[in-house]
Amino acid sequence: MRVAPLPNALGAEVFDLDLSKPISAEDKHKLIEAYNFHLLLLFRDQHIQDDHLICLAKLFGEIKLPPAAHERAGIQKSDAREEITVVSNVKVNGIPIGELGDGEVIWHSDYSFKEIIGGMRVLHGLKIPPNEAGGKTEFANMYLAFDELNTDLKNYVFGKLIKHDIAYDTNRALRLGAEPVTDPSKGKGPLHPIVSTHPESNCNSLFLGRRLAHYIMGESLSNSEKILDQLWEHSTQEKYIYRHEWNENDIVLWDNRCTIHRRTPFDSSYDRILHAAQVEGHKPFEATNSRDLAAHPRGSFSTQ
Repeated sequence: MRVAPLPNALGAEVFDLDLSKPISAEDKHKLIEAYNFHLLLLFRDQHIQDDHLICLAKLFGEIKLPPAAHERAGIQKSDAREEITVVSNVKVNGIPIGELGDGEVIWHSDYSFKEIIGGMRVLHGLKIPPNEAGGKTEFANMYLAFDELNTDLKNYVFGKLIKHDIAYDTNRALRLGAEPVTDPSKGKGPLHPIVSTHPESNCNSLFLGRRLAHYIMGESLSNSEKILDQLWEHSTQEKYIYRHEWNENDIVLWDNRCTIHRRTPFDSSYDRILHAAQVEGHKPFEATNSRDLAAHPRGSFSTQ
């Protein structure tokens, strides 16, 4: 097995590893080491089934089951295993076979609206539109975004909490049973620190979740909005991003705890089907000595 860094702020491509076959203890160790350093791993031309995808996911932690089909309004029951989330715009008899459709998906981290956020996330491209049709997935390195905050903003974020809105999903759609949010300071959702210390790397990253209807605790609504806009503008600069152009049988896995991601829109005349698996993360925390922690090495590595 060989790992080759991508020329971006995060990511590496893994060569000479067939994910349809059992993974040795040595290769598991190399994968986890590469994942912790590069934040994202890419495997191309992998002809696997869902069982193999689940086995791959389990190398990185305990599987987090997606919501049951009846909890996802308007989505028909899938024949995929219960561990799998189907991400698709395909409809059968007018009913979607998966979630997220074909529109833009805003920048986010998975399950930020829960007390326990998502850990490793993996996507397997089964049916992919041509690249010119859109549907790219972009990832941003939140370690590096934190490290490069200007002095005033970095000093500000230590000790601050964001209320992560639970009402809206990554398509900006109101979740089933949720009330519209007109004042984010009065919305519902867990409180997570802006400065998130990673339990494996012991380095700080920004943890923003998603932009819509979030609120910085203790601030006026106008000041919260202003600061969140600054943080998001900074964190989604091109220099922090890896943009993946999908091919069929690509597999991409990433650390949801220290990255954000989004999907660009694509031509709805093309079918797009991906299968995903999710690993449990942790409750975000800021270490008591967070101001003294070293920067994550992938940031400095990416600029060499």
